[in-house]
Amino acid sequence: MEIAYSIPKSELHLHLDGSLDTGFIAACAANRGIELPVEPADVREYLHDLKSKRSHIASKVSGSSNWSNFDFCNQFLQTTDELREATFSLCETLIADNVVLAEIRFCPELHTNEDLTVNDAVDAVVSGFREAEQTLNMRGGVIVCALRSYPVEHTLEMVELASAWLGQGVIGFDIAGDEGAFALDIHASAIKEALRRNVPMTLHAGEWPEDTVKNIKLAVDLGADRIGHGVTLCQDPKLMKLVAEKGITVECCLTSNVGWKVPSYGVHPIRNMFEAGVKVCINSDNLLLSGTFDRAAYSSGEVQRLVDDVGFSWEQARQVLLNGVKGSFSAGVDEDWISQYEQRLDEILP
Repeated sequence: MEIAYSIPKSELHLHLDGSLDTGFIAACAANRGIELPVEPADVREYLHDLKSKRSHIASKVSGSSNWSNFDFCNQFLQTTDELREATFSLCETLIADNVVLAEIRFCPELHTNEDLTVNDAVDAVVSGFREAEQTLNMRGGVIVCALRSYPVEHTLEMVELASAWLGQGVIGFDIAGDEGAFALDIHASAIKEALRRNVPMTLHAGEWPEDTVKNIKLAVDLGADRIGHGVTLCQDPKLMKLVAEKGITVECCLTSNVGWKVPSYGVHPIRNMFEAGVKVCINSDNLLLSGTFDRAAYSSGEVQRLVDDVGFSWEQARQVLLNGVKGSFSAGVDEDWISQYEQRLDEILP
């Protein structure tokens, strides 16, 4: 674990609302006069217990066992200060785990339940990330998400928002949410608009285990730069070959996927994708909500699981780590920075 911790890492696929620190939640609850259902130290266990109980009744089509947990978290992300502090706090957590590059994604629409506009929400998150850039030397930026369960008008609005903030802290656009119930083609016009505006795109596709290869294919056909999760890509060898040929980065999330999406780390399709030449990288998805209470998702842990449980050699893991930084949308991740990053890897890896 010492090597996995020591090496510099990236997080290209990380949701703000699913990665809150429990101390931050406790402080916000106190400020808002909200009584938490458990002691602050037990919040994570409480949320994972709820997810486990719901998973017995949640449909594998909707995969809905975790959605209300996101709602729980988002009640603490409704002011400028909350969003800014949550973003900076997340960056502090990442830096402590030797994550040097982070792309933090969120849906601004979810933070307008009180007085904020979507523009206010972006401004707050960008402000928090800029503070991390200046004081923690973090690289990366913010990705604006649309939700596939919302009307296409919402998605178009998020594309316009991402475009307006591009180069000012925002570095890309994503469509996330309930893939099982809402196919990607609903939002094809918005995806084309993002492409027209030259907004870098990563799209959640192939996360759900059934009938989602079509979403990966559409994402590829419409010009996505990256694919989020891509678990079902291996079900279509021709498509997998195309993804490899196009150099599309697939943001794999090992711990997040293990469960009903993937039976175990050992059979995670990242191995097949890697051997087919796909540029895979590893990510935590949600530091608070992914995995289970006793199997948390965090950057060093994902690297260690890639080696110990999936069976990658350190040389192969090195390539996966490089795929992550090379797949970044951030202008700050240039050739010189990547060269320095590669040198740091070689100083630590066996």
